[in-house]
Amino acid sequence: MALQSSGQISLNDLHVEAGGTTGTQASMNDTDIRGLVSAAANSQMTFSSFYGASSSLYSATMTVGSLIVAGDYGTSNYGFNDASESGLFSSSGDWGSLTSRDASGFSNSGATIEHLAHCSNTALGLRLIISDNTALSNSGWSTLTIGSTSFSRTSANSFGQGSAANSAGGGQGFRGTWTWSNATNPFGTSGSKSITII
Repeated sequence: MALQSSGQISLNDLHVEAGGTTGTQASMNDTDIRGLVSAAANSQMTFSSFYGASSSLYSATMTVGSLIVAGDYGTSNYGFNDASESGLFSSSGDWGSLTSRDASGFSNSGATIEHLAHCSNTALGLRLIISDNTALSNSGWSTLTIGSTSFSRTSANSFGQGSAANSAGGGQGFRGTWTWSNATNPFGTSGSKSITII
């Protein structure tokens, strides 16, 4: 969650936003604190320069969409899907929306969210797909939070790295897919949810 845009900010506020534990030792020159505003080591900074700073790599609000697939192998899917980019459910069209799909915090090449949804098929569970112009690795972030429910990257049951040449959908060339099988639905069936990745 981003720091406030006005008023008093304490060093503890900066430390906590950067992922530290409240009340523990910190300094303005700590790498993680400087990283909130991309400041160089030993540079001069004011507390007001941290207004609105955030440690999150991605933050948006989702309007939850759904796709219900009938039949013997039917599934209930809730969340967001760009069918033309993710390559999933392409005959059913897009569902759900995000206030921003820009996940460029993952890389310098402009990563985007293509799919973030829960499937009632427990083997699939919760799935996150990010596409980028360069390969995405299973590192660089720690937690996906949907509303008040958090999912650790390291607890994802699978991670897959694909490219447009060998996987369906358009995307931007490369695709990273994380799956938490057996996860319960964090989206509900409608409404909106805050999404944050740190």
